[in-house]
Amino acid sequence: MASALQLLRKLASQTAVYGISAILSKFLNYLLTPYLTRVMPDATYGQVQLLYGIIPFANVVLTMGLATGYFRYAAKCQTLDDKRKLLSTTWGAVSFMALLFGLLMGMANHSLAEVMRLAPACVAAMTALIVVDNVAAIPLAALREQGKAVYYTVVNVSGVVVNLVTCILFYTYIPGASTNPLWVLVANLIASTVSLLLLLPHTLRWVSRAFSLKLLRSIFTYSIPLMMAGIMGVSGDFIDRQLIYYMLPAGEADAQLGIYTAVAKIAALLMIFRQIYTLGAEPFFLQGFSKEDFRAANAAATKYFTIAGIAIYLVLALFSREFAYIVGANYREGMGILPLLLLANLLAGILVNLSFWYKAADKTRVAIYITGFGVVITLAINILLIPSMGYYGAAVARVVSMLLMVTLSYALCQKYFPVPFDLRRIGFYFLLGGAIYGLSYATALLPTAGRLTLNFLLLLIYLAVALKVELAGRPLSTLWKK
Repeated sequence: MASALQLLRKLASQTAVYGISAILSKFLNYLLTPYLTRVMPDATYGQVQLLYGIIPFANVVLTMGLATGYFRYAAKCQTLDDKRKLLSTTWGAVSFMALLFGLLMGMANHSLAEVMRLAPACVAAMTALIVVDNVAAIPLAALREQGKAVYYTVVNVSGVVVNLVTCILFYTYIPGASTNPLWVLVANLIASTVSLLLLLPHTLRWVSRAFSLKLLRSIFTYSIPLMMAGIMGVSGDFIDRQLIYYMLPAGEADAQLGIYTAVAKIAALLMIFRQIYTLGAEPFFLQGFSKEDFRAANAAATKYFTIAGIAIYLVLALFSREFAYIVGANYREGMGILPLLLLANLLAGILVNLSFWYKAADKTRVAIYITGFGVVITLAINILLIPSMGYYGAAVARVVSMLLMVTLSYALCQKYFPVPFDLRRIGFYFLLGGAIYGLSYATALLPTAGRLTLNFLLLLIYLAVALKVELAGRPLSTLWKK
């Protein structure tokens, strides 16, 4: 049995490779946030975010959980021909669904645009973007499974660069573009098409002409519960945006949605860490470990993810005034919700770690129960709080929902697939991080130089204590006796 440390080193190496790609891509894409929040009125930016709240939902439905299923079944393939058949079967199924979706959306384009209070061209561009992204989904998963990290990086970064450049060109040179969300979608569509064209040469060399309905049915038994859970999960993630948009008065709704999503972009810096981790961790944990190795690695990975996640939380929370400059001045009034959104994103990352046990044990139906529970909680709290609290109510709902989902997933894990998570130490790091964040309020009224210096020292205290605890390797009760 491999040691937990050896397994974590392997996970860290995989995560680092894909992390470079993700960091480059996210950083370049992130440059659009300060640009768009300065050239667009908050109402127009709110419309952009409304459209981008729909796209992840469609992506989850159309991929049908087959990307995760691809990782799981690739580990079971005995020969190269088996993998080629797996690629052709999953890619064919997702591509067919994407094209069918595009056809149906095209037929209903004008009706949908009227319901959404948007121009038909915006809905058409969003539809085309969804189709292209989903046709590329399985080839991207195949690159990760095959360990083609450089190729994966080239595809991702190329698309982001094209998106950044075309978007800035559109909003710089097209008259009246600042009040039209269309050109954000068009720029993204061009970029996604470039990425797909870069993927095709490698994918077409790998794919076979075989399409196995028997294999597809088998994968569906694993993947469909993940799709259903994904639908509910994305609904929970984006339902707050829809409720802000439709529950508040029209003029106020656009502005509040724009502010909420702009601050969420800052909080997404922590979510980027989660996404980078998932890129390496998902294929790693689904490659077929023994139960003992899996449990040891999952417990250790969760603890170290929490340590790193709290550190990132503190960086963003302690220096929130500086990070506020990412968005335009009109959006900074919403910075009060940043700590809540950061906490929700941290809990979402812990939830990712608590999802690997049922994926590895082929108990994917559990995902439906957990995410369904989360959606109900999110919906109820949002409906209760948004009319009176606006986007503050949405932020509270997100934290409570994530906390309850983490609790439920942990309880089910310990019942059906016990993993020895170090709850005492994880709890200690949460208390330490909370105490340090609380102390930072004492620096709020200091001059900028003093505030930054003391907050930096507070961050160093967290890192030093975490390092001492982990290097000592002793129970917490013995660490302070000296």
